[in-house]
Amino acid sequence: MMFGLLWIAVAQFVPVPRPAPAPLQVMVDWRSAPIAAGSWLWRAVPGGSEALFQGSGGVQLALRCNLASRTVTMVRNGAVPGSALTVRTTNLERSLPTSGTLAARDPLLDAIAFSRGRFAVEGGGAVRLVVPAWPEAARSIEDCRK
Repeated sequence: MMFGLLWIAVAQFVPVPRPAPAPLQVMVDWRSAPIAAGSWLWRAVPGGSEALFQGSGGVQLALRCNLASRTVTMVRNGAVPGSALTVRTTNLERSLPTSGTLAARDPLLDAIAFSRGRFAVEGGGAVRLVVPAWPEAARSIEDCRK
């Protein structure tokens, strides 16, 4: 009786390292996100006024009133020019260009002035900024309505 030899090739098992899973990105609702460290400053400037939100890295957000045109321009420091910003308030949300100019009576400005404690500015390649709804922003908006 002949027995055939059965050759079994056994491959050596080498575990392939897997990349670490990406950290779970939990998007916290802006209404419960921490308010950015910093404070608002209002000042009169030639041709109008401005409200500046300043943190440790300088001015992060500006609302500038142009009396001649009765417009308010919102500028987010660090935003990529030409990209859109999203402004979120307790009762209104809208996208606008990074240097968005709004008519002084635009409802978004009212929503910013009367937002409950905070509003957020997102997009433009910059991190979300949640700022307190202090009177300085409302004052600059109101200056353009006189």
